[in-house]
Amino acid sequence: MGAKIRLRGKQKYFYLDICLNGKRRFEALHFALPADRQGQREAWALAEEIRRKRELQIAAGRYQLVDPVGSKMTLIKYAEKIAAEYDKKMHLPKSLKYLRQYAGDTALVDVDERFIDAYRAFLLKQGELGAKTAQHYLAALKAVLARAERERLIERNPAKGVKPIRAPEHEKPYLTVEEIQRLYNTPVEGELADEVRRGFLLSCFTGLRLGDIRSLLWGDIRREPEPMIKKRQNKTGDIVSIPLAPIAWELIDDKRLHRQDELVFPRLTATKGVNPHQPLIAWRKRAGIEKAFGWHAGRHSFAMMTLEASGDIYAVSRLLGHSDIKITEVYLRMTDQRKKEIIASLPQVKKDSERIIKLAAEKK
Repeated sequence: MGAKIRLRGKQKYFYLDICLNGKRRFEALHFALPADRQGQREAWALAEEIRRKRELQIAAGRYQLVDPVGSKMTLIKYAEKIAAEYDKKMHLPKSLKYLRQYAGDTALVDVDERFIDAYRAFLLKQGELGAKTAQHYLAALKAVLARAERERLIERNPAKGVKPIRAPEHEKPYLTVEEIQRLYNTPVEGELADEVRRGFLLSCFTGLRLGDIRSLLWGDIRREPEPMIKKRQNKTGDIVSIPLAPIAWELIDDKRLHRQDELVFPRLTATKGVNPHQPLIAWRKRAGIEKAFGWHAGRHSFAMMTLEASGDIYAVSRLLGHSDIKITEVYLRMTDQRKKEIIASLPQVKKDSERIIKLAAEKK
């Protein structure tokens, strides 16, 4: 294992010759050797510093240690790097304005529980933010730190012990079986609209979030012995295993072979600048459903259907990938409300006193 400095080409560009596990690879440093002696000394010194840091990173990865270079990156720089992978309308990109104000130049390695608790209080003090938005922004930071832990940029995730922000509970929009049936039977036009249709219905039968639908790879899908999705969730980083019902498998099975790294919904994922919500709204209206709902209603619908069918809150919690059973209990309260609505909708049977008296007289 090691990294050596090499020069390449007539202009003598610097690059690293890296040998790891018997395999060689090359990394360009993107600068050349100057003509003057002073410039040459400085260039070699810079290349040597880069080589030394790269060797430390390689050693850290090999022995599962914290990356000594990456951990010194600022929190905001790392958060911006991750936010670049998301739609600008999602919580992490929108929260960066507040994270910049609070975090400043704080390094990843310096973030601890007290820092996150103070950021939590900072968000709650922002008059323009509602409790629900502050809740989402804190959760976005927690997701960033969870990823930093997975990438070995920090030794442990300091956000695990920090209490979430509690917001007033609102009823989650979900679809009935009849409404899902109407959507299923309603055709759409265009390749993007077709992926929106199949992706949303897959969410209704698996509970996957929009982010997980968009990043779903064929390598996440097991065909044998029974169809199943086994995927690391974008939001939490935890792996969730979801058996595929026949109707869910039908939505994605195109009878073709695919590479493991190939996206299941490439147009839904790769179509930059196209709002995936607009085709969903058009499809809803075409199906004649007046109820307004977004992509997350698919996940809510899955939770409601599985809870009403099984009553097993623990199994449903695992299918949804919830880290805490209390998150799933929200749906349990919703099913209780649904039961009350069903009972209230039963036809009324009124007592006919005159008929009862007449029948009693006839018996005598």
